[in-house]
Amino acid sequence: MISHGTESDILCLKSIKNSLEDPNNYLTYSWNFSNNFEGYICRFNGVECWHPDENRVLNIKLSNMGLKGQFPRGFENCSTITGLDLSFNEFSGPIPADISSMLPFLTSIDLRNNKFTGEIPIALANCTYLNALKLDNNMLTDLCTIGKTDINNMVRRTP
Repeated sequence: MISHGTESDILCLKSIKNSLEDPNNYLTYSWNFSNNFEGYICRFNGVECWHPDENRVLNIKLSNMGLKGQFPRGFENCSTITGLDLSFNEFSGPIPADISSMLPFLTSIDLRNNKFTGEIPIALANCTYLNALKLDNNMLTDLCTIGKTDINNMVRRTP
């Protein structure tokens, strides 16, 4: 049993690491789970914690690491994450239809410049705190208008 930190956040990161191809070894060398001191996951590449001495993930920023794979289901175990940046990688497949329940506290999602396919999930309109959504340069269909919420207004285009 892990004595320090939040077990679900550690499980989240383990699951993410195990579900992705990491050809440049950014996660392979940095995400070492054999340490068990408080705040050790806060020292991982691309992981920001609420407090440096506490294993509770605030943001995950894995931009431009050459990562490959589908959107990791393991994110659902990072229950307090507010920011997610997977931009400029080679993620593929659909964005999960249940993303709003997987990551209910997200304020920003950056999935630009990947290979995501399919429809933009209607559930994004249910991300109550979301104020920045970047989906440019993927193979996604339709930016839908959902009730009073227009996903087009959430999408931030980069120059």
